[in-house]
Amino acid sequence: MTQEPRQAPRQPYHRPGTRQAIPPGWPGRLPQEKIVLDPGKPTWMDLVTVLAYILIFILGGAVLVTLIPGFQEHFTQPDGSLNEGSFTFTINLISYSILTVLALIACWRPFLASFRTFTSHRWLKIGLIPAIWFACIMVNALVVMSAGGDIKSENQLAIEGMTTEVAFLPMVLVTVFMAPFVEEYIFRHLLIGKLSRRVNVWVCVVISMVLFASIHFISTGFNFDPVQIIPYLTLAAAITVAYVLTGKSLAYATILHVFNNLVSIVVAYSVLPLLPEGM
Repeated sequence: MTQEPRQAPRQPYHRPGTRQAIPPGWPGRLPQEKIVLDPGKPTWMDLVTVLAYILIFILGGAVLVTLIPGFQEHFTQPDGSLNEGSFTFTINLISYSILTVLALIACWRPFLASFRTFTSHRWLKIGLIPAIWFACIMVNALVVMSAGGDIKSENQLAIEGMTTEVAFLPMVLVTVFMAPFVEEYIFRHLLIGKLSRRVNVWVCVVISMVLFASIHFISTGFNFDPVQIIPYLTLAAAITVAYVLTGKSLAYATILHVFNNLVSIVVAYSVLPLLPEGM
């Protein structure tokens, strides 16, 4: 009796364009590696952008812009008063346009590469964006109830004031796209992504959160009710943790920040005008 020849083990079928032979969840499939993005080493362009940010927002963008002959007079009304909403917005537009260009030159490669975070758990990460925003809103609502009143900061009031003077689309361009990108580049990509090459990442997280919340009170000389800082700390905590857990994805942090600001601006233009004055 002859023994039948043993058949060679059947090779798993590879779909064209894929590397994994075993579908997700099947026995034998190796666990998917966590995506960790490399923000890269600090560059001279990073230094230039940070110095420009400090010069514009800490030393006073308004002072620098008003050095342009006739600039402030363009926003002076017939009665001699200054149209503060349009004036402030124009300063922000000029400032963030400069900083956005500098930041894009400095980090466009790692920014595009950071979209790789969506190659794993894509729908979970997308779904978490509104969920994280809603969680921040609930935390802030609890703080409002505990404080027994409004916790709007001077920065928030200034933005709401601009909505009565500035059209929706220009406001979206600056507040929803430019500002979040620049801030995420500074406070997440640099202060956590690159600084954590030399300092413990969670120390960088604390530094990033504190500076991010504080920067919104520069215009007041840091004169504010401590409760007013809670919304900024809540947002900073949410974005910072999301940034770290998504493998230091600048793209994910920016999208989360954009979503938060977009909702705020839409509400400011559509809902606030319908409320009674003083609310």
